Amino acid sequence: MGVVFKVEKRSILVEHVANQIREAIKSKKLNPGERLIETDLANDMEIGRSAVREAIRYLEKEGLVTTTPFKGAHVAEFTKKDLDELYDLRTALEELAIKTLVKDLDKEKIAKLESAVDAMNQVAKDGTVSEIIDVDLNFHRTICELSGNRRLLSSWLNLSNQLRAFIGLEDQLYDDDTPETTLGMHYPVFEAIKKGNGDLAVKRMREVITRGHHKASKHFNLNRKAEIHDQDPCCRP
Repeated sequence: MGVVFKVEKRSILVEHVANQIREAIKSKKLNPGERLIETDLANDMEIGRSAVREAIRYLEKEGLVTTTPFKGAHVAEFTKKDLDELYDLRTALEELAIKTLVKDLDKEKIAKLESAVDAMNQVAKDGTVSEIIDVDLNFHRTICELSGNRRLLSSWLNLSNQLRAFIGLEDQLYDDDTPETTLGMHYPVFEAIKKGNGDLAVKRMREVITRGHHKASKHFNLNRKAEIHDQDPCCRP
């Protein structure tokens, strides 16, 4: 084309701010329902308010932040319906990713997926809960990446940011699982893909996601019951 475009430093700054807020939500430094005050965030990061405002708008599109007229921006609060929708969409995306990947499978893709499995195996030995969550999601992300469908990957990344934030908030989610259990559930998915058996891989993946959905729903309901109990004046000492 002969046109040289200038890279805007401002766009990089906004992305950096969005990443910081996103990580604070995932790590529970910012809690559901907590108000995001532009002035405070700008002062903490030593930047202008406009960059913070744009970053908040970006995170709103991801579903991590909600903005209400006259009330400002707040960290999104997840409902049971939100959770169900996330897992339903995740199932559809990952099943499509597997079917697409198996149709165009080669040794290089198998090796990349095996590396993701090896990472899970390593974390299973001495990793933290946070590391387990990260390598777990990385395995699923790798499948979506290897499918070669960019729009599918983009949709999955958006979904995973919300899912990772929820898992971070529900910090007991992995308590009754050993790292070996997590690896044991995912390895059959890899084996089926490696053999080119898309139907079996989809079946195994559905088992993984369904189990995760069940556990997430269970903890969601337990935690909300505890919150209601704590807020009930009759239940206070």
